[in-house]
Amino acid sequence: MAEQQGQANQLVNKFVVSLVDGTILGYVTDINVEVEGDQFYFILRMKVLENLGKTGEFHSGMFSTEKKIRIRPSDIVNVGGDVIILGDGKVPPLREIERLHQIATEYNTLVRELEQKDMMIKELKEENKQLNKQIDELMKELRRLQVIKEDFEHLKEQLIKQEGQLEMAKEYIRLLEGLRHDIDQIKADVERLVKGYLEDAVRRIINEELNARGLKKTLL
Repeated sequence: MAEQQGQANQLVNKFVVSLVDGTILGYVTDINVEVEGDQFYFILRMKVLENLGKTGEFHSGMFSTEKKIRIRPSDIVNVGGDVIILGDGKVPPLREIERLHQIATEYNTLVRELEQKDMMIKELKEENKQLNKQIDELMKELRRLQVIKEDFEHLKEQLIKQEGQLEMAKEYIRLLEGLRHDIDQIKADVERLVKGYLEDAVRRIINEELNARGLKKTLL
């Protein structure tokens, strides 16, 4: 009980602020401890704060009435040098609030990082889109070059074929030239033989005619 009384003495001569209502409940002038079963309560006697102007300045007329409130120790969020903060069991301790604030800060930091990464992903998607476009253009150019290559190979085959035909034509021409030479030679031989045969035939006819007339043979 002495421990509870010592805690109670720390609550005297302080303002009481309710976090739930967001109001100043009053100024503690006295306190008692009340035990009920295995629970104990603080009975706060307070001067009620009234007619607080917009200036926020305190004056004696603000504490015209008094009242008592009963609170559980668990209702106290924090006790400072001038103020008692009550949460009526609905407000977590300040350490939890600080922890939640830290979690919120970490969450906001994570959200910003995710936004930055999302922006990076969008930039990478745009770069990937441009790269895919370039790849499509390169593939079209590659197909065009492939068609040109196939046309070139076909043309090459035709040229090789034509070269072979040209070589055969040249060989045929050389053969014809050789045949023409042989034909000219045969012609010359035939002409020479015909000429000699004609000369012999004419000489024989003339000699026979001369013999028939009793003349001397010709020397032709």
